[in-house]
Amino acid sequence: MKEHSALRRTGFAACLPAAVGFALFGSSPGSPAEGEWQRDPTPLLTNFDNMYQPCVVETGGDYRFRMWFFGWATAAGNPGVPGCDTVFHARSNDLRKWEVYAGDGQWDDTMALAKWVSVLHASDRWYEAWHVGDPSVVLHDGTFYLAYSATSKPLGQVPGYPSEMVQCVMGATSTDGLHWAKTDQPLLLRPGDTAAPKPEPDRVGDFHRPGLRREGDKWRLWFDYWLPGQGVCMGHAENTGDFAAPGGFRITHDLLRPVLPQWPNPEIVKVGNRYYAYGDPPGYPTREGASHWMSRQLREAVSEDGLTWQKQLFLPPDPDADACHVPQALVTEIDGKQWLYLFYATQIGYRKNDGQYHYQYDRLRAMRRPPPAE
Repeated sequence: MKEHSALRRTGFAACLPAAVGFALFGSSPGSPAEGEWQRDPTPLLTNFDNMYQPCVVETGGDYRFRMWFFGWATAAGNPGVPGCDTVFHARSNDLRKWEVYAGDGQWDDTMALAKWVSVLHASDRWYEAWHVGDPSVVLHDGTFYLAYSATSKPLGQVPGYPSEMVQCVMGATSTDGLHWAKTDQPLLLRPGDTAAPKPEPDRVGDFHRPGLRREGDKWRLWFDYWLPGQGVCMGHAENTGDFAAPGGFRITHDLLRPVLPQWPNPEIVKVGNRYYAYGDPPGYPTREGASHWMSRQLREAVSEDGLTWQKQLFLPPDPDADACHVPQALVTEIDGKQWLYLFYATQIGYRKNDGQYHYQYDRLRAMRRPPPAE
């Protein structure tokens, strides 16, 4: 997985809450203190080479919850699957025990990764020939709508392309969450991007990591993108027509003025009349000499309209993880109570045996709290 290099150098100053411990789901009577997240050390899924971005949707039916996540299963790059990253699918009734699609109507609940079958992977189209991931799924009128990240094959070092790839946001639809019909073109692709780009040192682009919502009669899409001098920022687009229509998604602001500066991996959830954004921006204080990955941690922002945001505190990483990243959110009722869930991935981090920092994500986890009061 590649990262925009500017994130290694930039950051925010922030006040931090006290060190966090594991407040297990259901471990104490009543609700947690206001703003406190309950965390469970038991992973939702693990045993893989590198997986993240667990997008969970409540669907009802025989299995109440469905999850789409992506990365590498048994080995780096998913040998035998086109491209590199690929999307997998899981289901659950309680948000704790999950089983993963294993093909031909089969499901695996034993973490036997060799059985897992991809539900979405790269194609021969140049703009999604390598990376396919970061799934964001909405269930609307019986159809699953998916926005996802896609990239070209690696370009090598080209000025203006810090990820060394052309990045875009693609779309797809499905009636079962397993078999997907991709849109004929990206939902968002920077004008002028091609399979053989020319150097553009001040280029603004690389649309990536979508967060999709359906509101009233329109689609809303938050995404991150590269802005020289600021790094990875959050943008916003809307579509008042057909999800798959060419040019249907239109960016609503000047990209030189991001809706949320330095906010990689955006996720948006609406609670009542307020929007809550989650991401893993830089700026979390770390010890001298620590990996730059540890300066990126989960953080919250609040908005009345999804366009003007107030950043809140960082969420400290789990006590047994050096970094927690790529959040996805869900509001749902469990055991008669409403909860705001935040799903995320933990990095392997520093290993004692070699003293090196390992960026791969080794566990998918969840934390929860009561939905914020209006």
